[in-house]
Amino acid sequence: MNNSFKESFAPTVVLVSICLIASILLAATFQITEPLIEKITIEMANAARSTVLPEASGFVEAKDVVLVDGVTEVYEAVNGVGYVITAQFKGFGGPVVVMTGLDPKGNIAGVKVTDASQETPGLGSKATNPDYLNQYVGAHAISSEPGSVDATHISAVTGATYTSRAVFSAISVALQQFSELGGGF
Repeated sequence: MNNSFKESFAPTVVLVSICLIASILLAATFQITEPLIEKITIEMANAARSTVLPEASGFVEAKDVVLVDGVTEVYEAVNGVGYVITAQFKGFGGPVVVMTGLDPKGNIAGVKVTDASQETPGLGSKATNPDYLNQYVGAHAISSEPGSVDATHISAVTGATYTSRAVFSAISVALQQFSELGGGF
């Protein structure tokens, strides 16, 4: 009976020991890599912000801001050249996240879709095309649905109405958020 106990207990001890060592190594790896991952994430986010507000020398998160519905974050350029406002709206397949750069007068300096991964490839993804997004650059206000005619004519992407509306809505609330911030500096 002693031999039987030893045969069943020994593999259990070995398995538990292996699991414990693997868990400790995994936790140590996480502790070592977490700061590096966070640093890279911040650098990538700032690089994306720089594409929509290239004159900025850096960004800080705006403090004490009440976010408008749909807005997920507001960053201020450290050298006072504007804001970068990120908003999210539902497209056809899922959320569409849009980063909008605004100069101190409220003019759109740049637009970037940072996530439209669930949109229909070939259709909805066309709304992430810089040629489509550049039609917003320079606008101070947009007041109608994409595809309609007003002072700022915005063309929708054919076959990607939901995605076009999501981009349009995200930019609209970014402009609204800018207004809530007091219209600038």
